[in-house]
Amino acid sequence: DPVLHERRILVADDEPNIRQTIADVLTRYGSTVDQAADGAQALAFLSAGQPYDLILSDIKMPHKNGYEIFQAAQKLNPAPPVILMTGFGYDPNHSIVRASQEGLAAVLFKPFKVHHFIAEVQKALRKAQTAS
Repeated sequence: DPVLHERRILVADDEPNIRQTIADVLTRYGSTVDQAADGAQALAFLSAGQPYDLILSDIKMPHKNGYEIFQAAQKLNPAPPVILMTGFGYDPNHSIVRASQEGLAAVLFKPFKVHHFIAEVQKALRKAQTAS
């Protein structure tokens, strides 16, 4: 897939099965994937200086939440698109609303279908390409 080929993507989710499944799917499409098991590890990846083409983050994670990952990504230059994921329909901290107002690429509600997931990832990457 030319949109996903040779893209560097950070996947942050505290559920190992979900994180690994997402990484496996993206790798099959030609992307390089770093995996973070919690919010603190995701921030460490972002602080390491390696640029990412896309960040996928669960909203509810230990140490730092998805909105905090989104905020950290917005400070990078260039800022990569961020897709937040959640298994909960209710968002008590209104992270989705705030992030959407601040440029969030998409929200995925778990469980999601692979074709829908890939379509959202491609859309976010295409939009980022045309913006730069």
